Amino acid sequence: MADKWNLNKTNNINQMLRVRDDLNINQVIKRFPNLVIVKHNFHVADDIMFPDPSCLSFFTAFENNHLEMLEKENSIKLLAVDICEGCIRFFVYCKESDKTVYDCISFLKTNNLYKCDFEVILNDRAESLNNMIFE
Repeated sequence: MADKWNLNKTNNINQMLRVRDDLNINQVIKRFPNLVIVKHNFHVADDIMFPDPSCLSFFTAFENNHLEMLEKENSIKLLAVDICEGCIRFFVYCKESDKTVYDCISFLKTNNLYKCDFEVILNDRAESLNNMIFE
């Protein structure tokens, strides 16, 4: 999945924003209009405010194993990952938001150290993503 991403410039030195560059966002939102944002607030232990290696490892497995499998099933499209000042957020576009939340929970419950919250935006039409990218 690594070759599908572009690292976007941000105004915050403590932020890493990856956005998919292999997909046409307008085409994706026609098929996947709803947005599920998976959020995890991690403990900030250093000056650069990034997650510790075990946290990164868990969420890398979530992305590369679980979300990629759901993409292959044509259930979701992961369009962005934002790591900023104690929070990691996955921007997952989908057809069925309830199913997507339950699908994510099935992986995330495997490690109770990493509590996650979900935000669901029906018919987002990439507004949230565009607002974040073009801030």
